[in-house]
Amino acid sequence: MAYVDPNAPSPTSGDYAQEPNAPVDQSKSFLGGQHHPWRRLFARTVDICTAGFALFLLLIFAFSATMPEQAAGFAKAIENPIIASVVLYLIWLPAEALLLSLFGTTPAKWLFGIRVAHPGGDLLNFSEALNRSFLVFIQGVGLGIPFVALFTQLFAYRRLTKTGTTLWDTSANAAVLHKKWGVFRALVCTAAVFAVLILMSALNAAGK
Repeated sequence: MAYVDPNAPSPTSGDYAQEPNAPVDQSKSFLGGQHHPWRRLFARTVDICTAGFALFLLLIFAFSATMPEQAAGFAKAIENPIIASVVLYLIWLPAEALLLSLFGTTPAKWLFGIRVAHPGGDLLNFSEALNRSFLVFIQGVGLGIPFVALFTQLFAYRRLTKTGTTLWDTSANAAVLHKKWGVFRALVCTAAVFAVLILMSALNAAGK
């Protein structure tokens, strides 16, 4: 299935849509229209709450095995949900960058039919991908701090739906490409989002 990015310059592959002469304003379209802001948000959320959380657990295990005395203090610190959120995002950043530089996607982005590359089709190198991921952490999710993230995500949503790109994609000279969804992919992605919501609710309940 072909990826479609209405604002990406025409890549070398014939599978991609050609860029229009001007950015397409989709700010008044249902769910952000062809720029797919919600698909991008849900893919990132699923990535962080699955692959990112798995890495988080591995870090805790490694910390406990190698530095048990310090691990107790670390475990105490991450009882604070804001600190835990920041740590989780920081763990995910290099992993996401590595996956984007190797494959142009991540597990959840692949599931949601999302690919990140240069407009010509070449993959980002690791430093470019890491810079992009770090800017998402700052400009997109507001350092993982809920109150800050509310404003950064609203700004990012507005910019994406009006211009077709984000500050971090512009900085990395990256184009985010989307596959057209069929019924099966839509059902699987919906199930993945609900599964993550249930997981988050269970973790929150366990922490109380």
